[in-house]
Amino acid sequence: MKAYLVGGSVRDLLLSRVPKDFDIGTDAAPQAVRRLFRNCRLIGRRFRLAHILFAEGKVVEVATFRRRPDVPAGDEAAGAAELLQTSENTFGTPREDAFRRDFTINGLFYDIGDFSVIDYVGGLEDLEAGLIRTIGDPDIRFREDPVRMMRAVEFASRLGFAITPDAYEAILRHRKEIVKSAPPRVTEELAQALRGGHALPTLLLMREVGLLDALLPELASVLRQIDPDHSRGTGHLFWALLEVLDAERRRGRRYEDALLFSLLFVPIVRARVRDAFPSGEPDPGKLAVIIEDVVSPLALRMALPRAATDRIKQALAIVGKLSHRPDARVASRRVAFREAFPMALDLFDLTAMATGIGQDLVRDWRALQARIERGRASGEIPAPPPPPPRRRRRRGGRGRPRAS
Repeated sequence: MKAYLVGGSVRDLLLSRVPKDFDIGTDAAPQAVRRLFRNCRLIGRRFRLAHILFAEGKVVEVATFRRRPDVPAGDEAAGAAELLQTSENTFGTPREDAFRRDFTINGLFYDIGDFSVIDYVGGLEDLEAGLIRTIGDPDIRFREDPVRMMRAVEFASRLGFAITPDAYEAILRHRKEIVKSAPPRVTEELAQALRGGHALPTLLLMREVGLLDALLPELASVLRQIDPDHSRGTGHLFWALLEVLDAERRRGRRYEDALLFSLLFVPIVRARVRDAFPSGEPDPGKLAVIIEDVVSPLALRMALPRAATDRIKQALAIVGKLSHRPDARVASRRVAFREAFPMALDLFDLTAMATGIGQDLVRDWRALQARIERGRASGEIPAPPPPPPRRRRRRGGRGRPRAS
């Protein structure tokens, strides 16, 4: 039985980076892996994987070496097979497995038995040269799976590598194909960039190759305008926010995903508010309508969880109120008891760092937040009641529920 470290962990170790996880490739079938490890479960239907579970939620993913499915006879059928992979469970050799991976730098294997790196695809040369190169024809590989275009951009931005000219041109040709990808996969790629401390270069490169226009046309349209509140540098507060976010993430500061995604909505909401209220502060009721009109359709298209969508709406409604210093009035302090207040304060904090304005207000609101948390810990301030449970809509019309 053979088993190698595969993919991103090998790449990161060779670049002296800390891998975020370790994946294993083996010639053992998934059922055989499960028989070997009692702490193993099999997942997936189209692509069977073994997850070996350890303490503290750590998981090692084990995949059997695979190859491309056999191509039917005939030119038209062959072309269709190249772009539609109906089976991911066609097992193969390590070499065949390497050639079905996306980029050469992800096609490296490490044999822990003799401490050797196995390279069938030229990944070592591309690591040395700092290149993102597809394994095979980039036109075919990007049409097979358009999310690979986003991955090429994300890897180039994260590692400081260059995309090879043929792959770069293929992205320009096929960028509109990205809308055919499953929204959860696209959103997860965006999340990787926002979480990873390289959001600014990733989004800038996405804009350069046209992927941002295809995925988030509302955001791309706003970013083509000069932001009157941040006319320096790249011309928009959004880019300054991403720069600050990256710096804070590299320092180890953590943010919830809802806040990270809220950054994609901020420029659109601010532009709509400026258009609707050019000379003053927006009316709260009308602001809520603007936020709803912006966030709901885009969040649905991105397949964001409903809970995250609700928190984004609440935080965007609160954040404008933090530009006033907290005082003794009940209406002022009530803001700090809202469920989304901590997220709104983090968003306001990022904005203050990006603009250099309002950092004294951040300190005042943080002090109020700390007093409230101390009061709740001591019991002087009661914790807010939990939200009422959502009523699940019964399928099958208005009839009485069937007996189970």
